[in-house]
Amino acid sequence: MTTSIPAATCELRFDRISAQAVLIAPKRAKRPRSHDSHQCPGCIPALTPPAVCVFPEHAEPDGDGWDVRVVPNKFSAFSDSGSNLRYETPAGCKGIYDPAGHCEVVFETRRHIYPVYARTTQEVHYCFRALVSRYKSARSDPRIKFWFGFKNLGTVAGGTLEHEHWQLYSLPFIPPSIQDRYASAARYFNETGQNLYRREFEDEANSGDRVVALTDHFLTFVPFAAGMPYEICIAPRRNSADFSTMNDAELHGFAASFRDAVTRLNSVHPELAFNVVLHTAAFEHASAAWFTWHLSILPRLTTLAGIELGINVMINPVAPEEAASTLRAIAVQQASS
Repeated sequence: MTTSIPAATCELRFDRISAQAVLIAPKRAKRPRSHDSHQCPGCIPALTPPAVCVFPEHAEPDGDGWDVRVVPNKFSAFSDSGSNLRYETPAGCKGIYDPAGHCEVVFETRRHIYPVYARTTQEVHYCFRALVSRYKSARSDPRIKFWFGFKNLGTVAGGTLEHEHWQLYSLPFIPPSIQDRYASAARYFNETGQNLYRREFEDEANSGDRVVALTDHFLTFVPFAAGMPYEICIAPRRNSADFSTMNDAELHGFAASFRDAVTRLNSVHPELAFNVVLHTAAFEHASAAWFTWHLSILPRLTTLAGIELGINVMINPVAPEEAASTLRAIAVQQASS
């Protein structure tokens, strides 16, 4: 700990009352907002840093043969040279951290506009293989404790590019809200000997009231207490805290289930804006018996306002059972692999 605050490009701060983590990242304000393929980093490799990986693996990173391309985010909220040291402010009691970490962008396709529901399962499969690859790479960095993959589609959901992409954050800390979830799940496991997530998923599959689709490897359902209209969860039927443990059949099945869910959503609400969040355990808990990885799709059909942002109470105008029934009734054409 020191009193000399470095001239950092980003800062990590924690609110002492709420325990909320806040990244101060001024250069994020300069990130591009483009609906024009002639100015899009996903369409023009010269506008991005060199790729860290591509799929298929044999494709040239700057050529025309790749389906998925992963690049460092030029507008990262972290510093590759961050020290993770804490610096005290002159007023005391409040610390600023110089955060080490990585931000990466996964361009899911070479096409500027090519939605998930229009792609083949194999094309979606390449995207998830890229996520697994980058997760394993992040895990090899001893400074990183938590990896987080998410996707923002549409301006209402925070998307700044029309070209579909995922963002991958490698954090030097486990967010306090995630630690709270872990503590609750671990406490339930210690008291009952059961995995809370596994029990919830199995209860949903057995009930069927909110099930959207069920395959050999994955359950797609609307959560019992869904906070957003048509919210969807995709959960593995084999228990694992770490999503990178999927075998080839499971990974292909995950891609198929994700494509199926997005297709159903698009049929109900075309041009829908939504967020996708991949929940996998922090590295130190990757073998935890009390956690199960899963994916959430969060449609943005309502606006988060005072009650949601002020006291974290969600208001959902569509009953989860009604949403599931509507989504379940949609006939989805199978994509070629």
